[in-house]
Amino acid sequence: MRRAAALVLLAAALSGPGAGARSCPALSLGCKCAAERAKAGGGPGAPRRRVVCSGGGLPAPPEPRLLPDGTVTLLLSNNKITVLENGSFFGLRALEKLDLKNNLISTVQPGAFLGLPELKRLDLSNNRIGCLSASVFQGLPNLLRLNMSGNIFSSLPPGVFDELPSLKVVDFATEYLTCDCNLRWVLRWSRERGAQVSERTACAFPRQLRGVALRAARDGQLRCAGAPELHTHHLIPSLRQVVFQGDRLPFQCTATYLDNSTQIRWFHNREPVQEDEQTGVIVEESLIHDCTFITSELILSNIHVSANGEWECAVSTSQGNVSKKVEIVVLETSASYCPAERVTNNRGDFRWPRTLAGITAYQPCLQHPFAAGPAGAGAAGEKQAWRRCDRTGRWEDGDYSRCLYTNDITRVLYTFVLMPINASNALTLAHQLRVYTAEAANFSDMVDVLYVAQMIEKFIGYVDQIKQLTDVIVEMASNIMLVDDHILWMSQKEEKACTSIVRSLERIAAHTLSSNSQHMAVNSRNIAFEAYVVKPESYVGLSCVAFQRWDGASQGRPLPAERGAEPTPDQQLRLRCTTGRPNVSLTSFHIKNSIALASIQLPPSLFASPGPAPPGADCKLQLLVFRNGKLFCSTGNSSRLADDGKRRSVATPVIYAGTYGCGVGNLSEPVAVSLRHPGEGTDPVAAYWNFEVLGGMGGWSAEGCQLAAREPNVTSLHCRHLSNVAVLMELSGFPSEAQGAVEVLHPAMYTCTAVLLLCLFTTIITYIVHHGTVLIPRKGWHMLLNLCFHIAMTAAVFAGGITLTGYRAVCQAVGIILHYSSLSTLLWMAVKARVLYKEVTWKAPQQPDRDTSQAAPRPMLRFYLIAGGIPLIICGITAAVNIQNYHDNNPYCWLVWRPSLGAFYVPVAFILLVTWIYFLCAGLSLQCRPSPQKEIPEPLEPAPRLGGTGDLLTDSGSISVTLNSGPPCPEGDAVYSLRVQFWALVATHALYVALWTFGALAVSQRWYLNVVFSCLYGVTAVALGLFIFAHHCLRRRDVLGSWFSCCPSYRNALPMQAYVHPGLGPEDGSQVFIGCDPEAARSGASSSSSPSSAGSAGGRCKLTNLQVAQGQGDARPAPGPEPDPADGKPVRHGSNLHGRRSHRGRTKPCRDGKHHRLKMLRGPSDQPSSESGSLHNSHSESHPSGRTSPASGGRAGPRAAQDGDAVPSPSEGSDGGRRVPDFAEARRRSGSRDNLRPGGSAEREAKRRSYPLNVGSHNGGLKGSKYDINLASADSVAGMKTGLWKSETTV
Repeated sequence: MRRAAALVLLAAALSGPGAGARSCPALSLGCKCAAERAKAGGGPGAPRRRVVCSGGGLPAPPEPRLLPDGTVTLLLSNNKITVLENGSFFGLRALEKLDLKNNLISTVQPGAFLGLPELKRLDLSNNRIGCLSASVFQGLPNLLRLNMSGNIFSSLPPGVFDELPSLKVVDFATEYLTCDCNLRWVLRWSRERGAQVSERTACAFPRQLRGVALRAARDGQLRCAGAPELHTHHLIPSLRQVVFQGDRLPFQCTATYLDNSTQIRWFHNREPVQEDEQTGVIVEESLIHDCTFITSELILSNIHVSANGEWECAVSTSQGNVSKKVEIVVLETSASYCPAERVTNNRGDFRWPRTLAGITAYQPCLQHPFAAGPAGAGAAGEKQAWRRCDRTGRWEDGDYSRCLYTNDITRVLYTFVLMPINASNALTLAHQLRVYTAEAANFSDMVDVLYVAQMIEKFIGYVDQIKQLTDVIVEMASNIMLVDDHILWMSQKEEKACTSIVRSLERIAAHTLSSNSQHMAVNSRNIAFEAYVVKPESYVGLSCVAFQRWDGASQGRPLPAERGAEPTPDQQLRLRCTTGRPNVSLTSFHIKNSIALASIQLPPSLFASPGPAPPGADCKLQLLVFRNGKLFCSTGNSSRLADDGKRRSVATPVIYAGTYGCGVGNLSEPVAVSLRHPGEGTDPVAAYWNFEVLGGMGGWSAEGCQLAAREPNVTSLHCRHLSNVAVLMELSGFPSEAQGAVEVLHPAMYTCTAVLLLCLFTTIITYIVHHGTVLIPRKGWHMLLNLCFHIAMTAAVFAGGITLTGYRAVCQAVGIILHYSSLSTLLWMAVKARVLYKEVTWKAPQQPDRDTSQAAPRPMLRFYLIAGGIPLIICGITAAVNIQNYHDNNPYCWLVWRPSLGAFYVPVAFILLVTWIYFLCAGLSLQCRPSPQKEIPEPLEPAPRLGGTGDLLTDSGSISVTLNSGPPCPEGDAVYSLRVQFWALVATHALYVALWTFGALAVSQRWYLNVVFSCLYGVTAVALGLFIFAHHCLRRRDVLGSWFSCCPSYRNALPMQAYVHPGLGPEDGSQVFIGCDPEAARSGASSSSSPSSAGSAGGRCKLTNLQVAQGQGDARPAPGPEPDPADGKPVRHGSNLHGRRSHRGRTKPCRDGKHHRLKMLRGPSDQPSSESGSLHNSHSESHPSGRTSPASGGRAGPRAAQDGDAVPSPSEGSDGGRRVPDFAEARRRSGSRDNLRPGGSAEREAKRRSYPLNVGSHNGGLKGSKYDINLASADSVAGMKTGLWKSETTV
């Protein structure tokens, strides 16, 4: 064998290239021929050839005569072959494999494969074959594998494989393969013949079998039921068409061709379309393509106005009909439009655009991903509302039924209506529905009442089997009485929902009472139910009283249920019945702590009838009491009824009595009824509810009822029939039942709130008016004013509007403002706690010796965004979701319980947690801080001092000092230390939380708890107001000074004020004005470019320059007394200038060493510095400072470095980050200048009057001035540098 193969290859090599061409006649067609290896075990014979004609673009298979003899493999894939004719491959008897995939074959004629007895593999995949029959595969007795996948047929006719007896594997997967009853024969054939259907042959239709392998499908799944599911059904155009009269419009409809019964028909507005060339309607003949598609065309050549409407392409088959529609709008020469309109209903908010007349507009529905509803099962494209604009340009009523309800409660109630009810699930569904009706006061749509009424009517059918349903039904009806009157009126007018509820309640006794259950009673907040089984022969009369428990604390207030609040179990309506005819009086009801609302007396002759009663017959007697008449909505407006055209309304409870199972004749004695009403109305009328009047809507009728007697708040009447009875009055002039009287808080709450507001607004006004003189940083000023304002807003709105529940809009506004102000107040406290914590933990930055740059101040806007923006967002979202969240008919205006959890209590808990964490960290930091140093370590260089004995003050007593700048320092309060600020904030926070808590409990509790918490609220309000006023006003010397400065006598007695001009840069120094008004100093400094211009500063102060002559070593004054290191007592100076750093931080950041303001010039003092690094200046933190009289002539030496006055460390004081100036450099600079020497009194006087600055002597104090001054400030360890003559002196 190997030798023979080698000889063949050798012969081919020797023959040359021309030999291959001669042995492959199809070479001219672009085919390639090659020898194919013989099969294993085969003997020598004819040569085996492999012909490859793929990708050559052949339009038809090559003629068999052009192919070499012995061709066993023919590859014709990826060509353009469209038809396989009869005998296309006849003569290729040795052919074993034929590949025709990826062509355009659409037609295979019978006998196309004749003459291929040895063919074993046939590949017809990825063509356009739509029709197949058994004759197609004739002449293929040895075919083993057949691949027809990727074609366009949807089914195979039975017997198509009958001519293939050897077929073992077949694959006919297509994108249109429909697995229905027409393919059942394939499963039977594969089982009988042992053939295998390929796993890739999967179903494409119907949808429930999509992707399922055909061989895995069961016979029961392959069925033909219902309308056929066509894989192709197109209508062109498919969208709405707007055309003008006289235009031409063609339609084309293409559908799946199933069998010979498939036809296409055209309809216009559901009427068959007939061809009429005169009117321009042309219907073309249907065409069938590849046994797969059928196409029909309709042409409107001359469109008329009558062509408006829907045009439908209907495909009819033996299995059913399927259709597609398109809307046509024909415009005339003058077309009109429907205007843009916005429609808001319970299905959503729809904005209908300006629409052309005759066109239907569509709007998408609001999507609710996890909600059930009428459109829940449809496709997303079907969830649309539509509305038609008619030919006249007017909107028709829209169809919103496909859209879900926007309200959560309405969607849930609609789900209940869709649920099937039976005896097994009725009680469970009733309990679930009762939970939702508990919030009936929040119902905002009439369909809510409609759905509850439908469910109650369904449940009534099961009360005979489930006795517990009675309690649930009565409670649901009682909850419905909390719904707004207008919503109840609309539901009654729409579908008589209120009548349905009342009728259902009246039928309860007929279904529930029996020989085994002869009595039933149900109590609820607004309805009391009582039923008995009565024997007429033993009946002696019945008297019943409806009452409720009533504690003494509610006197003078409307009853809780009348206000809409949740009554406690003791305040629910109850019925107490006794036999006989006892004397019942509503005004003298004998049950303790109870109030009688209604009574009824049924006479003994109730069951008297003209004929004898059947012996042993039982009668069912039922009584109902409704707290008010909200379920009896009069929808008509007839003056013949008792309400006289709605002039009168129900002013009393409604009481009902009825019998079942026995007849009641004409009453010889009337039924006596007494009813209580809350106020005195006018023109009372006794009436009963007649269900038959006004077209079945019902109304109040006075026939058979008349008034009997009237007492204060009680009216008695007599009726000659059993029904729902009430008293109607003209209620104008006194509080209506729905609105009720405005509840008044305890007087202590109003008085103490007024004290709180007085203190808060006094503080606010003080800090606004005197903002330039109160030494408080910018952050502290903003935070204090906002905190006081929001506390005042909370207290004022709470006291003035928390009980205005009778005015819906006002109550909602009160709830929103309280919600916002409460959150904002707590957030301002949290922001203040954070700022305090930052100040406690602040450390001075490390800077080079001459680096005086400062970081830009951070704006205050971030605090307003946090403390004001976050509450605004929370309140806005809460109100936008449902504004009714702020009005739930409770006795106070506040959020309902469920929304308040996420909208208020959770944010408050988080804010309190963050605030308390800041408090804890700040408190621990203050506790761990070292105590202030009592002794100051000796500096490395001599302490700076002011030398000389010359005068430092001018005639007016003003000083101009230029201060060098230093590193930046944090803002801080110049009066209170950080420890005092911390405890003041903690106290304010605790008092406010207590105030809010006591206020909430005062309005939500009753009886003695109301009084207790009202008093606690008052005490807390007064304590909070007085604490804020005392801490921020009374105990601050700067605030007191601002107050007293309004008095001229006090202002003249004050020491000289020091003012630092803020306009100079840090490099040029700042000027300090002493003994003048700050405003005058400001204006003077702004214009003082030269010493001569300083004297014109408004006339209220003078700008002078301070020049200190350099001291000589032998002329230095004797040092003053120094403190003993052992006792550490401070040195007392004859004169001392207490300096402070600038606290005008509300307009710019605090700067160390620049813009310092010398507040007052005092005499010597023993004041220690505060823990914050500033001098104490309050009654609680400062010692009384004395002044040395100018007449005493006392002198003080320069202040030594060992002074006992405490100097704050960089970690303690607010100015702690300062560096010590280079005094050596200062001496070098001053040494190059001319020293000024005193030359006698006359010369000194001349110089003093000639120059702006007096010459200072070396040893003396300041001469000619009212005060002795020492410029060594307690805040600063910096020295003074003397400059040239007429230059400024730097401290």
